[in-house]
Amino acid sequence: MLTSTLSDTSLALLAVEAQPMWLVSWWKAVILLLPLVGWGWVVSAIYDKDAKRFYLGQKTWNIVHLAFGVAALAAGLLIPIFWIGLPVMVVILFADLAIYYTKRNADERVPEPAKWDLKKILASRKGSGEDKELAKRQQGVTLKIIGPAGALPAPEKETPEYEIRAAAEDIVVRASDARASRFELIQASPDAFAYSFIVDGVRSQPEAIPAAKAVAIIDFWKGAAGLDVADRRRKQSKEITIEQVGAPRKLKLITMGGSSGLRLTGVLDATKQVARKPEELGVLEAQKPAFDALVGEHKGVVLLAAPSGQGRTSTMYAFVKSHDAYTLNVQTLELEAEAVIEGVRQNVFDPSVDGAEFSTTARSILRRDPDVFACAETDAATCKELAKADHGRTRCYLSLKATGALQAIQLYMKAVGDNQLAGESLHGAVGQRLVRRLCPNCKAPFQPSPDVLKKLGLPPTVKQLFRKGGQVLVKDKPEICPMCQGVGYIGQEAVLEIYPIDASQRSLISKGDLAALKASLREKRLPSIQEAAMRKVVEGVTSIDEVVRVISSDQQQTAAPKRQPA
Repeated sequence: MLTSTLSDTSLALLAVEAQPMWLVSWWKAVILLLPLVGWGWVVSAIYDKDAKRFYLGQKTWNIVHLAFGVAALAAGLLIPIFWIGLPVMVVILFADLAIYYTKRNADERVPEPAKWDLKKILASRKGSGEDKELAKRQQGVTLKIIGPAGALPAPEKETPEYEIRAAAEDIVVRASDARASRFELIQASPDAFAYSFIVDGVRSQPEAIPAAKAVAIIDFWKGAAGLDVADRRRKQSKEITIEQVGAPRKLKLITMGGSSGLRLTGVLDATKQVARKPEELGVLEAQKPAFDALVGEHKGVVLLAAPSGQGRTSTMYAFVKSHDAYTLNVQTLELEAEAVIEGVRQNVFDPSVDGAEFSTTARSILRRDPDVFACAETDAATCKELAKADHGRTRCYLSLKATGALQAIQLYMKAVGDNQLAGESLHGAVGQRLVRRLCPNCKAPFQPSPDVLKKLGLPPTVKQLFRKGGQVLVKDKPEICPMCQGVGYIGQEAVLEIYPIDASQRSLISKGDLAALKASLREKRLPSIQEAAMRKVVEGVTSIDEVVRVISSDQQQTAAPKRQPA
């Protein structure tokens, strides 16, 4: 009887065990798949294409993404507590996305305009009802223009106003897409204007625009910036905001007239162009002791010399930032403050005030005994005022248009008109040029011959140099480099010569013996501009052709210093 009961019980248990059972709730499996599907879409639809576009190592990143995906799935399935496994899986997937986002934005192969900004992306997608209505009205207009009165509404299509706006936007968009720092629309003849833009210090081929169309474009931008459209002679300037595909940029508009006609200049992100930190100046290791000595002395006049368009304002700002503006009284005198320097009192000269003189304003500031004073404009009267300052208490930086440090000293002596006074006041001179950086994505290595190295003054130990490329191989087929757009260069680097002036050299200046001064500076074995540039060539920063272009582009002697905007 007992045996029969046990048999019946065993059969009943076997029957229960034979029935199909759900070991995991079906809805948990669905929840588990949702983050995986979302992550997979981002990786395949966005990240994979992005890595291919900028040559970031598409295959390598796909392996990384796959490893993170497997780890996330394992965490979700193997951790026994579902509500712990799910968050761990999400964290792993998010970490994968965040790592690519961070690494991608830090990679030099990704141009600055193509950097991702999550806040801007979210803000552009969120939008307000007003923004959406404006977007509907744009109907193909490329830019959102935000002037003093707010966003400019787009005119109706097939109207003259719409055509003018489209043409006005076109000159900005083309410059922006080419990575230009500025564009210019200049009257070339009574019937035509010349449009061009500058990319990394090199001007594009000018393009002719009919005069009537060009004047309408200039008037449009003046109106957008709130400038006086009727005033065609006075210099006017205003900064506005433009936005393309949710990415806002600052556009500084400068208009003026004259005997040669109208001119419109647009500067894109002007503040960023001069916001160079001292450590970003491009100072070589061999120059750092001289740079530190020059900045740390806090006495006398230091000349900052470069030709037009070679970064004098950026260098002046960088030297000013080298001083602690919170423990020292640091001031500048400028025609226009290109950027705000934290803690520094930036005095802007107003030429419209009756009787105003730049030199008189400089003297007034110097009488307040600043610890550091930077002067962004040069004329003979201003040079004399700086030469007569109390150099035991004040460091003065003087921006000067010159081809190098030695020429700057010569021009300063001539402007002061007293070699003794010039020599006693001078404590340093810095010369500068800007060279284009080779595109890291497409620069081409080559082995220089011994003859080439000898001509360049380079040691025979140099085994490799680089020249510009402009193309990359994709599946063994050459394609235009997407990073530099085929130019071969991207961005600029400063090359400097830094000469502290000691007592013996000040004596030579006082005697007017420039030949002996040149020999004395050479004895210090500090790199000249040419030598600094060649070291950048050896480091693979730039090319021989670029150095030759820059050094030979402005060999003519600069005349006696006249008033020049920095």
